[in-house]
Amino acid sequence: MLKTIIKRILFGFATGVFIGETILILESLFAGTGSFYPVSPYLVRNAGSDLTAVIIQYFCTGIMGAVFSSSSIIFELDNWSLLKQTVVHFILTSVLMYIIAFVCGWFPHNVVNTLIWFGMFIVVYIIFWLSFFFYYKKKTREINESLKK
Repeated sequence: MLKTIIKRILFGFATGVFIGETILILESLFAGTGSFYPVSPYLVRNAGSDLTAVIIQYFCTGIMGAVFSSSSIIFELDNWSLLKQTVVHFILTSVLMYIIAFVCGWFPHNVVNTLIWFGMFIVVYIIFWLSFFFYYKKKTREINESLKK
């Protein structure tokens, strides 16, 4: 199990950085100014330099990917109920995402924007959770049907 978690962490780190950088490129393209915006002005101010801010965000997106990837092992714990798995995974990922989003300055630091951020996270989490739930339910049904033959 430890080997599986380490593989997921490494894959997740790389995936997190890739997704983070892809989002930055797309955001910069949609800004339409021809400039690349690698980090928020908030992070640059607090990090002290552009390079330090980029390094911080690089590792934050990598850590985020690593945690999302490795925490999926929670759903493989057969002795936990689906409710317990979901609650633990949700708490772990939402707290981590909030801390990283806060540190990187991905939203303004006030109560209203924090609530909006959590609301968006909940909606996205539910969409992904339901997608995986129905996908694996379908796969289970297909496996059961093939076993009957």
